[in-house]
Amino acid sequence: MIVMTDKTENKILDAALKVFAKKGYDAAATRVIAEESGYTEMTLFRKFGTKKNLFDQVMIRGLKKIREDFHKEIFIDQKFENSHDFLETYLRNLVKFSHDTFEFFHLTVTEDNAICESFQGEVIDDVVEYIKKNVPNKRIDYRTYGICIIAFLYALNLDKYHGRTASFNDEEKTIENFIDILYCMINH
Repeated sequence: MIVMTDKTENKILDAALKVFAKKGYDAAATRVIAEESGYTEMTLFRKFGTKKNLFDQVMIRGLKKIREDFHKEIFIDQKFENSHDFLETYLRNLVKFSHDTFEFFHLTVTEDNAICESFQGEVIDDVVEYIKKNVPNKRIDYRTYGICIIAFLYALNLDKYHGRTASFNDEEKTIENFIDILYCMINH
């Protein structure tokens, strides 16, 4: 019997995240995940039993890590001079965070799974509450505003993830323009 270490488990889960994010659940082959991890397919099945269980473990681990890191890195307890300063700081933090965690973010968008749906709802709710707190404006539909931000982040990172620049030739300028648009939306 093979004794699994945390290192072994983590290598398999890291490889599985990469493969599931690139190929999707249905097209991801356990053989490819095993090769990517440096272990055999037999080791993968001994540890996780089924491809579905492996996917669920990837999602559970990712969700736990995202929840911890998201609140530490995104929801800073800081007073801002004005709405524009808040939006600039907040969006730039979100851009970096979503880039660093894009494989998991991508899976939650592309896979039909209860964990994904729960995560999406939590993220939207958290974003909405934080914006409400820092940009009070009764005319804003905060849920739509938050979804708009999340969609922008996804589009920005999807091109990077696939090595494309067609949509965002100048990422910095695109981010600045989006911040300006967000600011205009709360002031009109």
